[in-house]
Amino acid sequence: MKRLMMIVLCVAALSGCKTGMFAPRTGQLFQTTRMCPGPGSFVYTAPLMMGVWGVQKRGGEWTIPIGIVGIPIAAAGFVVDECVVSPLVDLVCLPYDLCQPKRSFYIRVVDEFGQPVPGAKVKGRLQKADYFWMGEEKFSEITDAAGEISLDGTFHLKGHCWVSCPDYASWWNNKKFKTAEVKPDSDGRIVIQFVLPKANPGGWKARKDISREEVLKRLPGKWSADHESRVWLQHGFNCRYANDLDRHCLTLDASGKVASHVPAGYEFYFGNIDTSSDWNAGRYSVWTLEGKDDVDAAKARKDDDLLPSGWLWRVHLSKGPKNTTCSDSYYLGEDEKGLYLSPGPFSVWDCLSEKLSLKYRKVTE
Repeated sequence: MKRLMMIVLCVAALSGCKTGMFAPRTGQLFQTTRMCPGPGSFVYTAPLMMGVWGVQKRGGEWTIPIGIVGIPIAAAGFVVDECVVSPLVDLVCLPYDLCQPKRSFYIRVVDEFGQPVPGAKVKGRLQKADYFWMGEEKFSEITDAAGEISLDGTFHLKGHCWVSCPDYASWWNNKKFKTAEVKPDSDGRIVIQFVLPKANPGGWKARKDISREEVLKRLPGKWSADHESRVWLQHGFNCRYANDLDRHCLTLDASGKVASHVPAGYEFYFGNIDTSSDWNAGRYSVWTLEGKDDVDAAKARKDDDLLPSGWLWRVHLSKGPKNTTCSDSYYLGEDEKGLYLSPGPFSVWDCLSEKLSLKYRKVTE
């Protein structure tokens, strides 16, 4: 009878390992211990977190005793979880894990036409715990001929990554992923696919040998982000309205008025591009032409890291001639395709730089 009970318990334990009672097993030995505290840890750390929250918010001194009591509870819970429960789970699941191949998941990089991108650099971080940023791992890999990198584990991982490659429009903000949300391929592999566009808007090149009179003559009309810039906006900035020709454009009137359909500042941060505060279409009403000599020298030195090198002319957008607190500038450049206006700022920390610059070109309607 005892032997039968032992067999039943073993079968139940192994069944739990297989069905995900603890976590989907990946063939990695001592997986649960490596995962660090899981969802259950949130329960015994709640008092500690409540105390910390109360102190940070001030006026919550009544929470300090809760935090003091929570410290030993959280410490004991962590020790029990990591030193007792998790190792026991792993030991029970050890026979099952030894029978499983070590599993991995893959990040695949393709261009906008679906072709693999070999030689792309994929950098990022992985998080292995549900409620704590613990067990965080950095990774930096180069894609193979299939445009893929392989990373260990498949169990409830989440993270983010950046991708870059010469001659491609590299990302300026990260993209998030969760392995649990990805359906396996026909071969059973977990593959997370991202697009790195081949379309490259190119770097900044100033147009210098042109007079103010000539610039004023050529500026009036509609200027719109070109195809390469829109592809980069779509895939490099996660811009859902990149292909909307009624956006990312502005119409300059010879009288000094402007019909603006441009996002304010082009300062895109970590996926916030789609929020309404990033758009502000119609924010500007007038435009003026400014030369480098028109800009206050002291202010120019202060903003030097935000300005493109060698610039001579820029279109300055504002709400009105007496209100320049809300303003943007579009710098005049030229490449093999002709003149363009490139929005600032150009600081690498504000996402746009001289290596890759958005380009507005004059269009005929």
